[in-house]
Amino acid sequence: MANMTGTVRCFQISDDAAFTTLEDSGGSTETFILWFAPGTSGGIPRTLTAYTRIMHSMWVSQLREALSNNLSVTLIHPSGSAEVTAVRLGTL
Repeated sequence: MANMTGTVRCFQISDDAAFTTLEDSGGSTETFILWFAPGTSGGIPRTLTAYTRIMHSMWVSQLREALSNNLSVTLIHPSGSAEVTAVRLGTL
């Protein structure tokens, strides 16, 4: 697992997708996928569980708090992937 810690610069949210951009202390930015679940998978409609939707809601709350108060956020994601698996306020 990899991670990035930085300041939230923006995030965009819809029912089926969400993205955020962090800026690290060196001024570099990176955009991450919080979730992306539109359409179908193998002809079967994709649905998100209630648990997953609650987790995403908590992520949104943390990102709003960080953006409003200029707090650092740490995003955890698999190496080589921009898909977030966890969001934390502050550093690890």
